[in-house]
Amino acid sequence: MKYIYLIMLSAFFNINAQNSNALLLNKLDVTSENPVHSISVYIKKQDSVYIDQAVGLREKKGEKTLSTDQFRIASGTKLFVSTIVLQMQEEGKLSLSDKIYSYLKGVDYLQLDDFHYLEDISFVKEISIKQLLLHKSGIADIFNDKQEAFFERLMQNPEQQYQPKDVVNLYFEFGLNKEPKCKPDTCWYYSDMNYVLLGLLIEKLEQKSLSQSIRDRILYPLDLKNTYFEFYENTKTNKPRIHQYVGNIDFNSVNTSFDWSGGGLLSTHQDLATFIEALFEGKLVSKQSLEKMIAVQPTIDNHLPYGLGIYKSIYNGDVFFGHYGFYGTYIGYSPETKTVLSYCISQATPSFNTYEFVNTIVKNIK
Repeated sequence: MKYIYLIMLSAFFNINAQNSNALLLNKLDVTSENPVHSISVYIKKQDSVYIDQAVGLREKKGEKTLSTDQFRIASGTKLFVSTIVLQMQEEGKLSLSDKIYSYLKGVDYLQLDDFHYLEDISFVKEISIKQLLLHKSGIADIFNDKQEAFFERLMQNPEQQYQPKDVVNLYFEFGLNKEPKCKPDTCWYYSDMNYVLLGLLIEKLEQKSLSQSIRDRILYPLDLKNTYFEFYENTKTNKPRIHQYVGNIDFNSVNTSFDWSGGGLLSTHQDLATFIEALFEGKLVSKQSLEKMIAVQPTIDNHLPYGLGIYKSIYNGDVFFGHYGFYGTYIGYSPETKTVLSYCISQATPSFNTYEFVNTIVKNIK
């Protein structure tokens, strides 16, 4: 009987793989202004991997991509940073209600007194750690608010190595300290500058680099051997990686160290699955801390609810908690069905709706 069950299960997975493979191949597009050279998807439900597939090439005219290839997870990094902040609260090193000013006022280049000026009034002393995690500080963002100026600067010297100080300097150079979106806690606005401050907070309290804290607190305990902080630590991995594009520009030729605490990690679907399962299984933070993380709040029109470094999404009727990344990436988990969803489209601006496409794949396995 067990043998028959295994045969049936294998047949089910084979049909699943064939259907999803056809869906993935249909979205490959190597000739447009927004080429999609590869797509990879990983779906695991409880102990069974339903989809573990990749189609296309690692780069234009490159080798065939594999589902185990590394890729930049971009803003998925925020989920790692928020996890560490919650761990530190459990250890009594901080409280989410604490004001960030009291921790970082000694960092000269931050010019904290001038960091958040609205109508000639400084509000930085009102910004809490929780507001930074939620993107409710009102702080502006160098990527969203000065996208054209930032991109022009970036492409003038695409190999430049950035440090957090350089990102802060750009923030002031662009005059964003005097262009906040609102007073703290009165609006939601997604800004990587929130996570720059959180990264500096972690370094201040831990007295080590952010990359080392991520390694010590998450990567080593979970044995995530294919995840590392790009441009901020040396790694011995020679694992192949997917090239990710912004329009027709191959961003693997760009030093993206400016992403730092807001998006600097490189990983694989398998490592990300291990991480997010551990998070929801209580291996990284307590149940109480996890509940705080996923207590999402409304954001803006036509945008998903957001918690402490985590989005709430719906895929085929199931609630997932996770985070999206700039280059068409996502890692999420459904507590009710114990399902992991991870994907990489490898293009920041694909010509199709990524959510609708992935939703179709998720529906395909039910």
